[in-house]
Parts: sequence; C-alpha cells; structure tokens
Amino acid sequence: MNSDDNSDKTTVLSAEQMTIKKDREEAKDQAACLIIIRGTPQGHRFFINQDGMTIGRDPTADITVNDPSISRRHAKFTLLPGKVVQITDLGSSNKTLVNDKQVLPNQTVSLAKEDMVKLGNSVFKFLPAGEVEILYYGNLGSAVHTDALTQIYNKGYLIEALEAEFKRAKALKTDLSVIFMDLDFFKKINDTYGHDAGDYVLKEFSNLIRVGHLRPKDIFARYGGEEFCVVLGSLNAVGTQPIAERMRAAIEAHAFVYEGKRLPVTSSMGVAQMSPTMESSTSLLKAADKALYAAKQSGRNRVVLSE
Repeated sequence: MNSDDNSDKTTVLSAEQMTIKKDREEAKDQAACLIIIRGTPQGHRFFINQDGMTIGRDPTADITVNDPSISRRHAKFTLLPGKVVQITDLGSSNKTLVNDKQVLPNQTVSLAKEDMVKLGNSVFKFLPAGEVEILYYGNLGSAVHTDALTQIYNKGYLIEALEAEFKRAKALKTDLSVIFMDLDFFKKINDTYGHDAGDYVLKEFSNLIRVGHLRPKDIFARYGGEEFCVVLGSLNAVGTQPIAERMRAAIEAHAFVYEGKRLPVTSSMGVAQMSPTMESSTSLLKAADKALYAAKQSGRNRVVLSE
C-alpha cells in the first residue's frame, strides 16, 4: 500500500468536538425562539414553531407573557421560507422595539440572530431555528433566578447562564469575558451605619450598574454578599477592561446617601477572558476571582486583568 495514501486514516475527535457535533445535530430540530433576558421568568424560551403566532399578556395569545406593560395582543410572528421570522406590531400601547429601533404599528420587520426584541418593559433575545445556542439556554427557565434584595440575577442563574455562554463561545469560537467585583470595606459600612444602610448600598450599587453600564446582552448577577459578576459575550479582556474601569469610576463618584450621610463606597474588580485551555466556565470564573483578589491586595478601588 502506498504510504502516502490517507484513505484509510481514521479521524479521532476529542470529547469536546464530539459534544459540539452532537449538539449541532440535535439543534437542527429546534424551532426559532425568544429567550427572556429581562422580565419574568428570566431565561425562559418561547418557541416560534407556527406561522401567525401572537405574543401578549392575554391568556389566549399563542405566547403569553405575564408583564402588565405588554399589550394583550402585542405582536405577531410570521414564518417565511428559509427559516426567516418576521415580527409585526399589532398596535401595542408600549411599543415593539428591535435593537432599540421602534417597529411602527402594523409594520413588519425581519429578525436576525441575536436581535434584541423589547415588548413593553420585557427584553427578549431572538435565535433562529437550528441554532445550537438554543440548547444551551434550555435549563435557564427552570428556577427562580432573581436576587430578592437587588432584583438582579442571583448566583444560581449566573452559574447556569455562564455555562451556556461558555459552551456557545466554545462552539462558535467567539470571545467571552467576566468581571468579578467586590464592594470595598463593606463590613465596615454594616458595622458603622447598620445593616439597613448596607442593604441600601447593595441596591443602589446594583441599580447604578444595571441602568448605566450594561449592554442588553450582558448578564449581571449578585454572586453572594457584596460580590457581583458581569458576563460579557463577544468581548475579550482588552475590550472589557475600559467597561470595568468606567463602572469603577462611576461607583467612586456616585453619591451613596443614607439618612443624610454620604457613605464611602468603592469597588475592586477582576477581569478575565475565556482561553482555549479552559475546560469549563468554572475556570473562567476562578480566573476573574483571582484577578479580583489581586486588585484588593494591591490597594482596592481598581481593576486588574487576569494573567
């Protein structure tokens, strides 16, 4: 046999490649869907598997969303050949927006992968039929995901969502970064001003970050106590660092005033990006946590990039 003949060579796939291949095969049967990014229940998938489906708060709508800001029959979806999905506003009271651009009453707009659809106060991510990411979000609607005090995502949601984003980034070979943050000397605030003051700081801090410093696709969660985490898709550490620095500066400059007293609040942050050698989302989170520890050790109120 000719030694240069490669016809009998066997290609051995790694476990990771086998998993991705299996997921892609399974994803072929998935219908297009909307995933609740902001709203209730967070992380839930609504599949668009029939032509003419309506979405609204009315129980008789094909997709029912429990949000008072959404009209009873807010919008309609049209399925076209080639897996094209269109959305039509049905004269809603609080508007339909696609990527922050209003869809006028009775206007029809075609949706593309990862478009952000806002109905009233609820925000959805759109994924076309057959996308592997649909599988990765499959378990995110199965639990209560909101932190009771701050009204942002909790640790349980963070862990599941980060794993979904990690698998997605691995499969698509895209960037993924994490900001791990901690409020400096938070115990001193509790000890000096009381736990009610501490709760105020946590809520004010969360609202400051949520309203002014997040992209629609970012995941912001309370990890526990005074620790918080932001997951940023499609960004490496270099792109994430200035975002973290703006957050840090905004926290330092913000007037945290409780019962007439301004409280001293700053934050330390660690930034890490997914690398090819990382085997799980836990490794990414640990890298960001290690960078956070370095920020605190080097003086606090600063941003440190993971090595």
